[in-house]
Amino acid sequence: MAVVFRKSDEQLFDLVVGSIEQGLDQQVPWLTNIYGRCERLVKEQGGIRRYTPNWYKGGDEYELLTPDQGLGNFCFFVMDEPEDVAWEIGQRSRLSAGFSLIVWLDMRTVEESDERNTEAVKAQVLRALNGGIRMRHGSFVIDEIYTRAESIYQGFTLDEVDNQFLMSPFCGFRFHGTMTVMDVCV
Repeated sequence: MAVVFRKSDEQLFDLVVGSIEQGLDQQVPWLTNIYGRCERLVKEQGGIRRYTPNWYKGGDEYELLTPDQGLGNFCFFVMDEPEDVAWEIGQRSRLSAGFSLIVWLDMRTVEESDERNTEAVKAQVLRALNGGIRMRHGSFVIDEIYTRAESIYQGFTLDEVDNQFLMSPFCGFRFHGTMTVMDVCV
């Protein structure tokens, strides 16, 4: 079982993310850390803005979510902008937005051969997303998968991501789709 990082008071998209996290934890045994929706932080160094994905830990602490052996096999969620809102007075609001599930792993922890079967790993995650998740709030669809380093960490500053961590025995994926949720209260 993985360490699953969830929001304490899940609302809206975090409800859907929480359901996906639970399904991944049950269906993908090699995941060691499952993070929820990350935040995109900006740092300015030498007049250049650098964007990184981070998990808010509390207080003023964040955990950087880039390829690193210290994080184990991990995944996290990125929400796209804008969020589309269907809103009427007195009715439940419906929100939808693009999202990505970014997965990074060490193939040596998944398979015993040296074959580097990344397609088998991708299929395992897709199967978990397709049938291993009990959705109570909202829905999601996956419509694209990315495998290049610059695509996996799209929206983040590439030179912050050391490409060596996406070479054998490491690999990564970005599963992109659309998430929809209804506000739970009228």
